[in-house]
Amino acid sequence: MKDDIIYSQTTRIVGEKNNVDGFKLGIKRLENSKFNYGNLNFFEIQELLDKDNYGEIFDDLVDFLNNSAITFNIAHAPIHYPFFFNTYYTRADIGILKDRILKAIDISKRVGVKKIVIHVGTYLDENYDYNIEKSIEHNIKYLAPFVEKAVENNILVAIENGTQMQKDEPRFKNTAPYIDELIKIVEYYNKKYNKEVLGICFDFGHANVGNLDIYKEIVKIGNKLIVTHIHDNYGTDSHNQPFDGTINWKYIRRALIDINYNGELTSEVRYTKEELCDSSQINKTYDLINKIHLGL
Repeated sequence: MKDDIIYSQTTRIVGEKNNVDGFKLGIKRLENSKFNYGNLNFFEIQELLDKDNYGEIFDDLVDFLNNSAITFNIAHAPIHYPFFFNTYYTRADIGILKDRILKAIDISKRVGVKKIVIHVGTYLDENYDYNIEKSIEHNIKYLAPFVEKAVENNILVAIENGTQMQKDEPRFKNTAPYIDELIKIVEYYNKKYNKEVLGICFDFGHANVGNLDIYKEIVKIGNKLIVTHIHDNYGTDSHNQPFDGTINWKYIRRALIDINYNGELTSEVRYTKEELCDSSQINKTYDLINKIHLGL
């Protein structure tokens, strides 16, 4: 890894969802921290994209973000759970879900975003087992309009490894996309466009929930790794501070060095409202990412 690798923090640090003032407050908290870069997360504001006056709302937000001290180099598209292709195409709101992501890509371009993370889905067979071949087929179809829009806007798409969304439901025990699947989807689109248009976002916390060998998975991804999500846990997707969980961060650092990773190190730590009264917890995250980066 480079010595000057970028540390970024997700904007998912607001208390109230789909509230413009609350979202702006989160950005102000970020401005008062050690971070200079941010991951523009549309999850907290995705319902604002549905409003009749969304253009007016986001004109104001784009102006606010472009005048912020934070540089937004990465975005995270709106997401929805659970995401099984078995039921996705029968959802009444499928048009809304698709439209949100397309709008998010356009808005991301306006604030200078270079990469946008998009979650992919899974396909379960009649026995509720994970069907990799059909998942690849459906994900390629699902991603097509988003990749096209991103290419038009010179933005790279990063598809993320998920985790078991229905952990307590035994039927859905194997619903996180396999890294092999993500690699094949990336290879398909990069071959189709004859250039790099797609890469992988590796979420360390999600991988830990799935008991993956994180070193082996990172090495397998290699130069297709373009975004990382940093948070820790004890087996559930709790998004704790690094080192507050069971992840071996020295092992991860070794893997990132071995593949010569030079992308961003992005925090997806979640904070309580009490922790956001000042920037101390956000600064703690920054220091812990620095510890991972430098191997302290």
